[in-house]
Amino acid sequence: MSDLERLLDLYAVNVRFADLGDWGNAELRAEYDPDGPEIRVNERLARELVPFAIAHELYHHQEAIGEIATLPDREARETAADAFACELLAGAP
Repeated sequence: MSDLERLLDLYAVNVRFADLGDWGNAELRAEYDPDGPEIRVNERLARELVPFAIAHELYHHQEAIGEIATLPDREARETAADAFACELLAGAP
């Protein structure tokens, strides 16, 4: 159990995904509701970040199966994985 999970347990705070609506130019990632108590994570954020995270890790899978060369520098590998994810998702809705 992570420190974050321990604190959520200790304080009996629930976490759930919800559509938090539009906030103009501001990006609302999450909000706290003391009546729960509950932290609502914007599911719109998840719809953006989850595909990116998966695409990023697919790059590492390609490294693992030898489909692409593994760069010797960790930072370069992570930068390349991010670039791969951006390119892969560029045409995604």
